[in-house]
Amino acid sequence: MSLAAAVRYWLSDISRFSRLVLRRPLRDYQLEPTRAILDSILHARGLTFAVMMSRQAGKNELSAQLEAYLLNLYRRAGGTIVKGSPTYKPQTYNSILRLCDRLDNPWNRNQYHRREGYIVELDAARAFFFSAGPSANVVGATASLLLEGYEVQDIAQEKWDKDF
Repeated sequence: MSLAAAVRYWLSDISRFSRLVLRRPLRDYQLEPTRAILDSILHARGLTFAVMMSRQAGKNELSAQLEAYLLNLYRRAGGTIVKGSPTYKPQTYNSILRLCDRLDNPWNRNQYHRREGYIVELDAARAFFFSAGPSANVVGATASLLLEGYEVQDIAQEKWDKDF
């Protein structure tokens, strides 16, 4: 199998990517919402999703793998992910670290970069991570692939509506 064929195979399904590239297979209950979100993104449906899971059920893992998958899918064409969290430390910072951990795999190692402390990029694709705290300054980032809120119940509605 050629490298191009292998890449197409790995990127043809989030489950394959999770298993073969990240070597951290998502569980079926994680794959269901992930596939629905991807379907909305890939078919420009613009849907809104709320993913609710009990503590330690893997919603942060789902989020990081979805972000890593999108960065890989759009690394040549470009695109942006914007993620807001109630606080910079620890929530935003932990999200950045988790994504970087997922990108630290044999396929992406030494190819992704962190910029300005809040941007993770893989070639032309970028993920921006912001605090959505009341005094946080969120300016200039536009989500073309995914607008993601983490623990949105703790983000003021006015802040989300105005800044995100």
